[in-house]
Amino acid sequence: MRPIGRLVSPRSGPQIPLTDGRQSCRRGAMPQSNRFFGPFSKQSYQRRRQELFRRLEKESPDFVAIFWSGSEQIRNRTNHYPFRVDSNFFYLTGFSEPESLLLMRRSGGKNKVVLALRARDLSTNRGSEIWEGERLGAERAVKTLGIDEAIENSKVEELLQDSLKAVSTVFWDVGGYPEWDRKLASWMQMICQLRARALAPYRLVGLCESLGEMRKIKSTEELQVMRQSAEIASEGHIRAMQMIRPGAFEYQVVAEAEREFKKRGATDTAYQTICAVGENACTLHYHWNRDLIKKGQLLLMDAGAEFEGYASDITRSFPADGKFSKVQKEVYQIVLEAQKAAIESARVGAAWNRPHLAAVEVISEGLASLKWIKNSKKEILKKSLWKKYMPHSVSHWIGLDVHDVGRYEDEKGKPVKLEPGFVMTIEPGLYFSKRDSSIPSNYQGIGVRIEDDVAIAKKGPQVLSGSCPKEIQEIEALRLPRF
Repeated sequence: MRPIGRLVSPRSGPQIPLTDGRQSCRRGAMPQSNRFFGPFSKQSYQRRRQELFRRLEKESPDFVAIFWSGSEQIRNRTNHYPFRVDSNFFYLTGFSEPESLLLMRRSGGKNKVVLALRARDLSTNRGSEIWEGERLGAERAVKTLGIDEAIENSKVEELLQDSLKAVSTVFWDVGGYPEWDRKLASWMQMICQLRARALAPYRLVGLCESLGEMRKIKSTEELQVMRQSAEIASEGHIRAMQMIRPGAFEYQVVAEAEREFKKRGATDTAYQTICAVGENACTLHYHWNRDLIKKGQLLLMDAGAEFEGYASDITRSFPADGKFSKVQKEVYQIVLEAQKAAIESARVGAAWNRPHLAAVEVISEGLASLKWIKNSKKEILKKSLWKKYMPHSVSHWIGLDVHDVGRYEDEKGKPVKLEPGFVMTIEPGLYFSKRDSSIPSNYQGIGVRIEDDVAIAKKGPQVLSGSCPKEIQEIEALRLPRF
């Protein structure tokens, strides 16, 4: 693919081609999406729909499952926020146009997939393809997406009302789109009243469990894209580590990282970037990103890219001066060792919260080693005193959503066991806020979190974001010379 620039590698020195994101920074060709569907073949999306049919058949012999792509949201007057397609809809279709509805119907022992989507519009009217870009249209959708039937979305209410008459169960993401909740409930009630003695939908069932468990296990091709997303995010963090200086502002560091994301093919950030210097790092979800960076401060950056629909989620903490102070090193090393222990424990068959417990063990030991904390490791663990300095758990699922779907507990309320294909974050931290007068002044205003994306595999945990430096010596070596 034609490179659009060149960049000096921050670690090895030689020049590497900078592509438009369809190639890996280091790992060769990636699957390519086109204007109308995602990075995988239409056969991949067909297999996903077939698997969902199989799972839902166990719950009901006849049903419709409905998925809405979402609508554009007005930012102000005639301007919209950038559209981001619903993750469930995208997972099953790879299609990302707004105002589209996917209907999967099983009736009389037969399966059918219908897509309702926007009509082609080649007029000069505002909102047409001349203004907003090419649409797929019903005429091309069947062949392009591998579905059974496509209709214009102006006919969606007729489609749904007809489909509901032939089934007993409706699967729908209840609560996701309140307007559709009301429409479906109203239509179901109407049909049940009209067809009191015949088959009519009497159950509205959420899709979270069946589809969430499917999405939780990532395929080989999904893992490849997620690794690329993590590599893009890693390069953004590296750029931030190189460019940070006292006298800059948090938003300038954000700009460096997010510029790198876009240069390497990310469509967006996976979530709002957190760039928190000094005391700000003790606010877990800090989003102001406007403060001045001062000499001697530590900066916490929590930033991830979205590539081909898949999120990455990386956090690094690094010094404004390029060198960690003695106290900063002490705190940082405790968190780093906790993260390493947590990653090592993320193995097939372990409880999903085992990494959290492993991290807590090391965090508690590290806290006990600080001269100003008078409690023993045993006391810190028994009384959960560590929560004062790390008030969050260390893991969540990640995939199409940065906090991805899937159960954390089984039917008995016990933590689920890790399986190959699961992907989770591992992100311990320590936060010593100035608001706490019991903390010595030289520790106050230090917040450290270290986060990586980890895939569970038979041969052991695979750190998808492993290209992002986190050893103290690596971070300090990244500082670019002044020009």
